[in-house]
Amino acid sequence: MGRPVPRGGPVIIASAFDLSTNLPLIIGGIALGSIYGIVALGFVLVYKSTGVLNLAQGDFLMLGAYFSVTLLVTNDLGLLVSLPLVAVSMALVGLAIHFSVMRRLVGQPFFSIVLVTIGLGTIIRALLLMRYGPIEKGRLGALPEGSFSLGSTKILWANLIIVGIIGLLLVGFMLFFRFTRMGLHIRAVADNLEAAAAQGIKPDTVYAMTWGVSLALAGIAGLLFGNVNNVTPQASTIGLAAMPAAVIGGLGSLGGAVVGGLIVGVFELLLGYHLGQSWRQPAAYMLLFAMLLVKPTGLFGRRELDRV
Repeated sequence: MGRPVPRGGPVIIASAFDLSTNLPLIIGGIALGSIYGIVALGFVLVYKSTGVLNLAQGDFLMLGAYFSVTLLVTNDLGLLVSLPLVAVSMALVGLAIHFSVMRRLVGQPFFSIVLVTIGLGTIIRALLLMRYGPIEKGRLGALPEGSFSLGSTKILWANLIIVGIIGLLLVGFMLFFRFTRMGLHIRAVADNLEAAAAQGIKPDTVYAMTWGVSLALAGIAGLLFGNVNNVTPQASTIGLAAMPAAVIGGLGSLGGAVVGGLIVGVFELLLGYHLGQSWRQPAAYMLLFAMLLVKPTGLFGRRELDRV
């Protein structure tokens, strides 16, 4: 996107309706929003299943991105090998976090657990700085860098591949939750913990699996993000856009998290191009504030009623 950012009201309005200008932005926004979406999906999965507001999800994405540096850049293993290795490695980190830290906090005050997740994120950033240093690692380079023409519009291959990979991932995620025993257990615990426990489902096992799946999603997001952006310690700020995406979609809705991510990604790129790159950073929160004013429960969220 080497074209200069349009300036002036009439020019901005005209470019806003120019398909050749906006189509690459929309496709790029869908690719970026897909990454936001699976990070938000992991965020919602943990919240819905365990009641934990995991504010370290962006840091887990950064951890996955640096794992990818080791696999793709240092060891040159290739995308098809690195992608499952990153997912499995991050899932193991999720299991370790559950069994070493989070299971000990079950029943503790909500904000105490939130502070623990912030502490986990701080520890991850410190460890990565010690291991890799503060210097940018550049892009991972595992995806094609070329483009193809669609009429007068150039579409990046990397964006299409990212959308395709995440689409397949979401299909697999849906099949896992609908047709596997563990997926059924996770859904049961998320819907009604007491009823699930009465049926012999072990919440501790479900919580562990939830953390594993959530971090695997963050790791995959980190690998894909590192192919279109430089891998830096600031990659953790993706969590700052993924959390509003989760709320926009509906904090209790897994599908809503993905939809919210797509909306944020497209809106962010369009706003940044037409009004200037400085508008990209607050874009997610502008949408969040608007959603809270119009529909506080999010697009697919449900208002919960407490019996008294």
